[in-house]
Amino acid sequence: MRLPSSLRMKLACDFARVKTQGSSQAGKFLVLGALRVEALKEFQFGLITGGKLGNAVVRNRIRRLLREIVRAHRAEIAPGWQMVIIARWRAPKATLAELENDWLRLARRMNLLTQKLPAPPAP
Repeated sequence: MRLPSSLRMKLACDFARVKTQGSSQAGKFLVLGALRVEALKEFQFGLITGGKLGNAVVRNRIRRLLREIVRAHRAEIAPGWQMVIIARWRAPKATLAELENDWLRLARRMNLLTQKLPAPPAP
């Protein structure tokens, strides 16, 4: 099932607002930035995969994996958050499970999830 386009951040000003006014946490494979926006009924997310990660094939693979993680945990993400997921240089070597564990750890740390989930296994 696809994510609706209303969940995607598309404007550069939204990305900039999360960067300047929000908070961020860094993990091994990802950096997660988040900003609380009370006007949102659901959440919004944006992805950043820079050119240093690799060619377009590599960057698009990472984007697909990150979208799948957000889709899988959509019901657990608290409404009213704008979040930006930035892939770090280690992300191309990571598996889906490693990226998901990193994202869950960062999301829990930033209180983005509504439900308490069991902690992921230690790497």
